[in-house]
Amino acid sequence: MIRRRKSVFLTLLLSYFVILFIPVSISAVMYTNMENTMVGNASRSNLAMLEQVRQIMDKNMQEVDQLIVQVATHPKLQTLWTIPEEEKYIQYEEAFKALKNIRTGAGFVSDLYIHLRKGDVILSPMFKTDATTYFTQLYPYADKSLQQVRDEILSGYHFKTFWPVTAIRDVSSSKNFIQCAVSLPLGESNNVWGTLVMSIEDQQIYNLLKQIEWAGSGSMYIIDDQGQVIMSTTGNFRLPEGLSDKIATRSGYQSYSIGNRTEMVSHTTGQGGWKYVSLVPESVVLERVNEIKALALTLLGLAVVLGAIVAYWMANRSYSPIRDMMLAIMNGQKPDKKMLVNEYEFIKSSIAESLAEGKELKQKLEGHLPVVRTYFLTRLLKGQADLATLKEQSLEFMGVSFKHEYVCVALIEVDESSGFLTDHSERDWALLRFVLFNLSSELLGESGYVMETDRNRLALLLNLPDDSEQSRRERDELIEELKAMTEGRFRTKIAVGVSSIRHGLAETGNCYEEALNALDYRIIHGASSLVHFEAIQDKGGTFYHYPMETEAQLMNYVKSGDYNSVELLLDDLYEQNIVSRGMTPEMGKCLFFDLLSTILKVLNALKIDEQQLFGSHDPVKSIAGSSSVESMLHKLKELCRTVCASVREARTDQGERLSLQLKLYIDEHYANHGLSLTSIADFFGMTPQYVSGFFKKQNGENLTDYLLAVRIREAKRMLADPEQTVLQIAQKVGYATDIGFIRVFKKIEGITPGKYRETLLQAGDMKNGSP
Repeated sequence: MIRRRKSVFLTLLLSYFVILFIPVSISAVMYTNMENTMVGNASRSNLAMLEQVRQIMDKNMQEVDQLIVQVATHPKLQTLWTIPEEEKYIQYEEAFKALKNIRTGAGFVSDLYIHLRKGDVILSPMFKTDATTYFTQLYPYADKSLQQVRDEILSGYHFKTFWPVTAIRDVSSSKNFIQCAVSLPLGESNNVWGTLVMSIEDQQIYNLLKQIEWAGSGSMYIIDDQGQVIMSTTGNFRLPEGLSDKIATRSGYQSYSIGNRTEMVSHTTGQGGWKYVSLVPESVVLERVNEIKALALTLLGLAVVLGAIVAYWMANRSYSPIRDMMLAIMNGQKPDKKMLVNEYEFIKSSIAESLAEGKELKQKLEGHLPVVRTYFLTRLLKGQADLATLKEQSLEFMGVSFKHEYVCVALIEVDESSGFLTDHSERDWALLRFVLFNLSSELLGESGYVMETDRNRLALLLNLPDDSEQSRRERDELIEELKAMTEGRFRTKIAVGVSSIRHGLAETGNCYEEALNALDYRIIHGASSLVHFEAIQDKGGTFYHYPMETEAQLMNYVKSGDYNSVELLLDDLYEQNIVSRGMTPEMGKCLFFDLLSTILKVLNALKIDEQQLFGSHDPVKSIAGSSSVESMLHKLKELCRTVCASVREARTDQGERLSLQLKLYIDEHYANHGLSLTSIADFFGMTPQYVSGFFKKQNGENLTDYLLAVRIREAKRMLADPEQTVLQIAQKVGYATDIGFIRVFKKIEGITPGKYRETLLQAGDMKNGSP
């Protein structure tokens, strides 16, 4: 007996030691991971400061982009490369002022100049000179000859091409700059007139990098979007071996081994593709870590010693009640030595033997009751039970009790269970029904019963005290809670049809019929819907709103490839019929089959190959097999989107041909007095609004403006002939009288037709001249 007591005591003692081992183990793991954690924290802090530098640099690079646009689009600077030398009307002094104003607003760019290839001219905000003087006497490069400057910077095509830090000398000093070159005009790779060169002093960027922790102990690199090292705090413009692979991602931090030392690398990528890289020796980061490690080891050892003392005391204290219980049980009976391993086994076996006999008898009695109860409730639900001969004792025997006189039926149908079922086998469905049955029973408690009526359907028979608003609210709260738990915990969507509350068990069959009717409306309300019979009992109607005019409008939108208008029209029909009118499920299906028929008509009219457009996918089967009108609407929109995309793709080439046909028609019929936007649209079989918008989109000008330009052009040609009067010319170019012609001519040319003719006479270009 003493041996057995010691075994339990040892078990308790070992248990407390195990409990003590858990925090000690956690502490050991934390101790092991502490170094990585602190290094990670330091790296994240370093990366955060690196991100701040990146944000400032992104903002500064936006300033460079703005400066490029200002120079490239400045009207006084554009004349430097758009107008020949002999026709320039702008003086270089004005160009100086323009560059100076632009330079004043650019704080990040230290200096800039424009090199004009024709003439080999350098134009800066302060002076104009030739390239030889500029690069050999004024601002020579420390590491580039004049020919290298010409080959690398002043020649070829550049768009934001950067060069690493280089030293540039002036009269009094030498400074380091990053240089960026952009060819002018912008986007003209085959017709380059000049090059805009901007210089960024490296000290501005170094000042930003100094803000980063450990910047003085490590090295920093800035790499452009071409993989070229633009700046380096080490003065070396080549990355260490293997570092390129470490910084391949957009941003992050990790360890990096180089030679016999380990460094922490942090990097981030800016909007323009520039990378900012920081390398810090791991020894610098771990200086504080080593101090904390020593303190942690000391505390851990102290905790182990104190924990062992406390574990022994608690084990001895916990063993006392077990010893007393053993003595109390042994007073009543003699223990079996074969079964008695220790005190726990003896106590457990004694209690188990006492309960086993009573439990066995109870199980035999209750084994058949669930089958009997389920059969009775199913017949009651379907109105087949004979309630007149039913006695209270029979209900008690079956374990059925109706405390109240009012009943209500809720039918639950599984709508979507892909998150719970794996292969939709009978085993999976049985498991799902088991889960729903037990969950519903737990929520109902003594307020009702649950029955299985089909493979994917359960019925809830609720027993309510009355048909008041309070009872309805409690019923709805219970069903909502059941839906939330089913859909949230078991990823199974259910639709619920709820009957009205009726008086007496005899009305159970009617409640069941009402719940079936309500459940049918799930196709209108969608998957996972809750439908009350009271909400649908007055709904009906033998028609839906889809007039012929709307069908024609839908067909026109699809034929033109205007999916946005198609989507708005379908949403409007859904709102008018489904949301506002509350249609029956049958009428909802008819509406969507009618809409589907319209799209099929369009496919036939456009002669679109359905096999080529949809492949093996059958959109008609997909829409017809939808479980709700919302799903039908979504699939119908996807069908329309595919058809519209096909129409737009087919009509891209037709648009260019139509634009050319419109211009040719105007060129041939400009003399017609009745030529107008309306007559042109009628000739081509289109609406004036469509023709006007189409011509504007294709050509960048209004159709009427193009017609007016053609008429004025021909009129100017005819005015060179002195034998034709202004009235004759006006009639030949499409005007009924010369009054309107004179007014339009003066508005466009600034002078009357007669004055224009006098100008031609003075220039000696009459008859043989050209306007």
